[in-house]
Amino acid sequence: MKKQGKIASRTMLGLLVMGLVLMIGIGSAIGIQVFYEMINNYSETAYAYTDAAADFIDGDSIAGYLKTGQKDDYYVQVDRYLNANAKHGGIQYFYVFVPGEDNITYIWDAEPEEEPMQLGESEAYSDESAKAEAKKLVDGTAVKEPHYFRDGNTYVFTANSVIKDSSGATVAIAAADLAGPGVLRTVYRIISGVIFSTLGIMAVTVVIYYIFTKKKLVDPIVKLQKATGAIVDNIEQDTVLDVDIHTHDEIEMLADSVEKMDANLREYIRQNEAITAEKERIGTELELATKIQADMLPNIFPAFPERGDFDVFASMTPAKEVGGDFYDFFLINENQLGIVIADVSGKGVPAALFMMMSKILIQNAAMSVLSPAQALETVNAHICANNREEMFVTVWLGLLDMRTGILTAANAGHEKPVVMQPNGEFELFKDKSGFVIGGMEGMRYRNYEVQLQRGAKLFVYTDGLVEATNAANDAFGLEKTLTALNEVKAQDPQAILTYVKEKVDAFAGDAPQFDDLTMLCLEYRGTQNAVTLDATLENVATAIDFVSDKTKSLPFAHKEQYHIEMAVDEIISNVARYAYEKRTGTVDIMVHTDNKGLTITVSDSGIPYNPLEKDDPDVTLSADERGIGGYGIFLVKKMMDEVAYRFEDGKNILTMRKFYPQEQ
Repeated sequence: MKKQGKIASRTMLGLLVMGLVLMIGIGSAIGIQVFYEMINNYSETAYAYTDAAADFIDGDSIAGYLKTGQKDDYYVQVDRYLNANAKHGGIQYFYVFVPGEDNITYIWDAEPEEEPMQLGESEAYSDESAKAEAKKLVDGTAVKEPHYFRDGNTYVFTANSVIKDSSGATVAIAAADLAGPGVLRTVYRIISGVIFSTLGIMAVTVVIYYIFTKKKLVDPIVKLQKATGAIVDNIEQDTVLDVDIHTHDEIEMLADSVEKMDANLREYIRQNEAITAEKERIGTELELATKIQADMLPNIFPAFPERGDFDVFASMTPAKEVGGDFYDFFLINENQLGIVIADVSGKGVPAALFMMMSKILIQNAAMSVLSPAQALETVNAHICANNREEMFVTVWLGLLDMRTGILTAANAGHEKPVVMQPNGEFELFKDKSGFVIGGMEGMRYRNYEVQLQRGAKLFVYTDGLVEATNAANDAFGLEKTLTALNEVKAQDPQAILTYVKEKVDAFAGDAPQFDDLTMLCLEYRGTQNAVTLDATLENVATAIDFVSDKTKSLPFAHKEQYHIEMAVDEIISNVARYAYEKRTGTVDIMVHTDNKGLTITVSDSGIPYNPLEKDDPDVTLSADERGIGGYGIFLVKKMMDEVAYRFEDGKNILTMRKFYPQEQ
């Protein structure tokens, strides 16, 4: 149900209320002003009589009259003066008295209507205020101001003036009470006159103003209301809105604006329908692009369920429908895994297209069994050859050898990787980064190696992780990233990435995501060609059996097999005797084969010691001249083709190499 317009009645009511307020306000203001003017006039009249009496009466005669109580001719003359003024001035009481401590003593008293007080007759003060006023008059501190009190509908005005003797001392007080007949009635009459006059004027004004307002304001507004309602009702029709208002003022301008608004609104609706259809088409295409991009990245996990030597998980959360971040992992051959994390400059569709091209180029280069640095140089050359949009991509590329756990990597302007070795913490690996891919032709990149022990984990990411911000614009940062990783370091890669993402989301809260967020985590579990034993002499035989079992099918002669076992015996025995002193530790033994031969890696966490630094014994000397010691490692070097040592990540790592007979 439509609401009925009430602007006309409200306008009339408003005018009436305004007139009533004006009447009351004006009448009250005038009445108050008249009231105080009359009070001041009556007070001034009363003081005029008392001041004249004080000047007329000889103050030196007061003491004699008060003492003797005898009246003389001068007394009679003053009495006539006071009575004459009282009769002709409208004075109710006109008297002269001498103030005392608690009462007053009359000298003269002119009372036209009552029996006057006699010379020397006394009475108490009427109240404390009268007593205080008399004291102020004697002290000379009294102030001439209106003194009045209400007697029914009449105000009585009191005035007091001091009478002084020839020495200037106050000897008496001349007092007069003057009645102000009908002061209130006068005020009421004036207020009533003002109100009724204003009421008549207001009534005429309201009628005239209402007629004018209805014609020039109310009726045009009603037309505008109906016109605006027609806009909504007829918005889908071709009827042009016509608001027929001609007031030659702002209302007519408003009517013109409503007509223009109707035309613009219809045009806007037509355009909006076209834009909405286009947005729906684009949205559908972007949704398809998102699915295509997701399908371009490895997204089925576990990725290699048949492989037990590693586990990998990755995720990419774009800031828009499609993003410029990407990750990739792929087997180059049975023993090598390629790992990529990259971030394309920009966002949206352009970054997504550039990302797809970069991903294909990087994978093709890495699959060519190039080193990471060579692969990045090849990709950079391809992109720089045709990069008019001057886009670029930061890339971290790693190749992991599953047999040795050696990760060879190169960095092209990307975030530094995070590595956790077994029984350790996730820590930032501070590699040396090269320039971004696509930034400049002829760039060179540098390989570096990271030895991943069995159980080690690798975490790589894009800057959308550390630069994720909350509502206060604080960044998540590397410190919070490392803390989150170490809180779940024992979990598998998928659980680690899920936890980190939850931490980022909780930190960001309702703040919008400004950049793509991509993460990849890999756990290196190693091959079955490895064993960890307590470093004791009792386990030397176990170590030899383990190596023999892994090498028995290899093309080694019986003598060469014996040499391998002897070398293992010597090295494991030395670790058991000397590496940990009196405490018990462990020793890791890893066996790897390739098309050239056998590699045995022995590592321990004992006292750092490089046995290869010891000089070989001179076998040309006699046994007594050579002394004891140094033969074990000497024999190992003689029995094996290559022996190398390094101390890395708190471990002694000794590598022994034995080539197949045809390779020797």
